[in-house]
Amino acid sequence: MRELSYHKKPRSLGAQQARMAGRWPDFKFRVFSQNLVGWDGAIRGAQKWYLVRVLWLADGSYKPYLFLLDPPLRPRDGGTFDQIPHLLFDSDNPASSGLCLFDPDGGEWSNRLLIADTTIPWAAEWLLYYELWHLTGEWQGGGVGHESIAEARAAGVYRQASPLAEGETQAAAVAEG
Repeated sequence: MRELSYHKKPRSLGAQQARMAGRWPDFKFRVFSQNLVGWDGAIRGAQKWYLVRVLWLADGSYKPYLFLLDPPLRPRDGGTFDQIPHLLFDSDNPASSGLCLFDPDGGEWSNRLLIADTTIPWAAEWLLYYELWHLTGEWQGGGVGHESIAEARAAGVYRQASPLAEGETQAAAVAEG
């Protein structure tokens, strides 16, 4: 991963909106609650387009959460959702699991960065590897830790983590579609 240039202070919602509008003009901004906002738009993997949703707590207290709307996330033929590599696994609604786009402990994302310059390009790269994984069964995209929740469970180290802060559920944003 290349070294990212950090802004000196957290980016405001206005700064995030302005950069998204400039770099990804087809992404539509949405307000889900007082603090939960998002953008819906299409990005391309290697073979097809995906409609995605990015969720972000506007106070910058949590990292962006991106998941597929259409086509929905799916396991390989004969497989299960928990075998899909590098997900922020949602056991209540596996098809709405978030894409694991960076090492959460590696300092690769900060609220001083712009979502348009990090999260969206990283998602396009993730989708490329997701498509290749569907073809070959091997994840070529690298990453840290166990490749999938199924592997973490087998190793006895899996723990469910909330993708968003208490009171702000990703499921509510999915339901608002």
